[in-house]
Amino acid sequence: MRQLNIKLTERQHERLRRYASRRRTPVAWLIKDYVDSLIDEDAAAPVRAHEPTQLAARGGAFDWLADEPDLYDETDGHAIGDRSSRVYR
Repeated sequence: MRQLNIKLTERQHERLRRYASRRRTPVAWLIKDYVDSLIDEDAAAPVRAHEPTQLAARGGAFDWLADEPDLYDETDGHAIGDRSSRVYR
């Protein structure tokens, strides 16, 4: 097995460490899983599926929504009712 050493800024290292902590996994495993996903097409599909969403969220494309008024609230519409009492034939 080969070993790869990379240089990270203090900020990059801290953010990576915090991300790994939230996922309750060691940083090394997190990086290994990501590398595996880059190499293995089947494993890469879920990672790549989320990348556009993450880029859009981080890029500020939807920031304007924060200034938009809410169009609906809990008083709009009507209750559907209890489905457990319905009889389907």
